Amino acid sequence: MFKGTLIAQIIAVISSLFIAKIYGSEAYGILSIFVGFSSIMSVFNSLQLDNYIVTCKDKLTRHHWFNFLFMLIPIMTIIGALVFLPFYVIFFDGGIDFNVLILSVLSAILLSYNKTHEFFLTSQNNFPSISFAKILLVLINVFFQFAFYVRFSVYGLVYSSFISLVIVTLYFSFKNKKHFNAINIKIIKSNLSANKSIMTYLLPSRFINNLASQSIPLFIFAFFSLKDAGVYFFCQKVLTMPLFIISSSISTVYFEKASSLMNTSKKELFNTTKRIIRFNVLTMFLFLALMNTLGIYLLEMFLMDNWVNLRLYLLVLSFLVLSRSTFSPISDIIVVLDKNNVSLLFNAILLIINSIAFYIGFVMNDLTYTIYVLSSFGGIGYLLLTIYFLKIIKKQSYS
Repeated sequence: MFKGTLIAQIIAVISSLFIAKIYGSEAYGILSIFVGFSSIMSVFNSLQLDNYIVTCKDKLTRHHWFNFLFMLIPIMTIIGALVFLPFYVIFFDGGIDFNVLILSVLSAILLSYNKTHEFFLTSQNNFPSISFAKILLVLINVFFQFAFYVRFSVYGLVYSSFISLVIVTLYFSFKNKKHFNAINIKIIKSNLSANKSIMTYLLPSRFINNLASQSIPLFIFAFFSLKDAGVYFFCQKVLTMPLFIISSSISTVYFEKASSLMNTSKKELFNTTKRIIRFNVLTMFLFLALMNTLGIYLLEMFLMDNWVNLRLYLLVLSFLVLSRSTFSPISDIIVVLDKNNVSLLFNAILLIINSIAFYIGFVMNDLTYTIYVLSSFGGIGYLLLTIYFLKIIKKQSYS
């Protein structure tokens, strides 16, 4: 699975440099709005109940849960879209084509469908199919990004992202087609009560976390400019590339392994968690050091003058990305340890930090103040969260 994700992301990063050069920061700003809306809604529409597919030990229940989610997701997406519509009208209407919002809503459904498929395949240890899907998503997306530029010089990135999601959803549906069946309402109801912690703590926690991170480009556009949102979004994409590779490859496997080790060997769980953190931090540190020395000079030479403050944003955001790298690959330990209440508290604090950061930037009429506050206080928060969970695992391993 790691190999497939690595190949996919290498292709994505290399192509993104050429895509950024030909499309420019404004098109990336529009893409950031599309990604922001769809990501926020995709966390809400599954109610985070897709996690139960991995933690559930009963095969029959897992199958019914899988089919139940495919009914739940579109219903919750419609509800979420109606809730978000007033915010779109107030902050974004006129600056962004309404079609972007429509595609964001549809993409939210597809993203959650794909996540449900991934969790189901994970429960069956079918990692090669997940790996192939990641490569397929990137290849199709890159192909249409170049193909659409001639016809859609601004919205081509949005259209290509949506089409690639559709095709990957069709691939996943083909792989799991034999598992689509009618659901047993009694089984679903009995297991809903067993997942109260997920809906009470994990859902609002991850929703707030996603809102805190994915809404940043949205508010940059609302209070500053679309080009600023594009530069920020591009910096985040470049800096988090290796973090995404490691997290998407390791986290799914770690989730399954941690669930198992929690019942068999908590000491091994602690040692495994430490190894993952050490590897991740070292990898990210080397990448960020290279990115802020040789990498930034090459980027500026290649992208020319269309990307204002690129150097500054990359440097300041590096601390936040490095801090996040300590926790992102092991974030599913929250579910395994049933510490969803801690996650909810942390993400609420993170959202408050973001709100203060934007207020300061808005008052000072300078986005750099916002970036400084986001990176410094957010980074410290992630470091403290990692230390907390390491202490919890260590304590349980010796109990």
